[in-house]
Amino acid sequence: MVRIEVLAYSPTDLIEERDVTTGRCRELVERYAVTWVNIVDPDGRTLEELETLFGFHPLALEDSLNQDLSPKIEMYEDVAFIVTRTIVWAEEIETDQLSMFVSRRFVVTLHDKVFPQLEDIRIRLRKRNPRLMKMGADFLAYTILDAIVDSYFPHLDRLEGILDELEDRALSDPGRRTANTIHQFRRDLLLLRNALRPQREAFAQLSRADLPMFRRETRSYLRDVYDHMILTLDTLDTLREVSSGLMEVYLTVVSNNMNEIMKTLTIISTVMLPLSLIASAYGMNVAFPGFGDASGFLGALALMGGTAAALLYFFRRRKWL
Repeated sequence: MVRIEVLAYSPTDLIEERDVTTGRCRELVERYAVTWVNIVDPDGRTLEELETLFGFHPLALEDSLNQDLSPKIEMYEDVAFIVTRTIVWAEEIETDQLSMFVSRRFVVTLHDKVFPQLEDIRIRLRKRNPRLMKMGADFLAYTILDAIVDSYFPHLDRLEGILDELEDRALSDPGRRTANTIHQFRRDLLLLRNALRPQREAFAQLSRADLPMFRRETRSYLRDVYDHMILTLDTLDTLREVSSGLMEVYLTVVSNNMNEIMKTLTIISTVMLPLSLIASAYGMNVAFPGFGDASGFLGALALMGGTAAALLYFFRRRKWL
């Protein structure tokens, strides 16, 4: 169900309302210096009202409903349409889309799920953060983008912890389950990087292009977000390289274990070969010394034991054991 929240403020005043209409949001835009409209799970009627009251381009509104878009920025006259992606980690790691319209006097965010990052910014506004209250809508847009990028780093730390655990498992328990886990981890990293990679170019455009709704001083802050985005992608690349090396380590450990098994089996076969020969010889219907007597049986056992001991001693001297 659609839910609309609005938070409007000026350097000296702030108002917050929940479950309002788009018409009420438009009224606050005319009265306050900055208005932030947050729409959760928008429907078709809400988008039509946004097109009518805010003048948003229908193509941009259509893109805001598509939750599989790559990050991008598009200009529609005096409104910038920005698509970003956040990392969501439940049973599996994935990304969700946040669409944002930025103008000189307002910011409109649209998304399907609740984003804790946005609530953190609302808390700062409720506490009347001086910098947020004094700056314009462009600084609010920067704050939202900065919160989204900063939220990546706890997930990256968690990925690094998982990679450390996989490294230990690859050395101590190189089984098929470990190989499947490493493969799935590499796949998650690839999907995550592909989802976030276009965001670097979008942020570069924001920080460098002369967009009318972003002031020059705000672009300096946007360059910091761009730097953090580069750091995020570099970290993902590093994790991918390490995970690729981890698969090689796993294959090496498996190969070494297989070699140890083959070595053990070869030694056993080598030791058993002369014992079989001795047993076969004494099993022949030939009058060997002690034939038909217990002394012959004991002599055969002693000969086989001595042969086995000699072979084991030889293997030990050659450091094959």
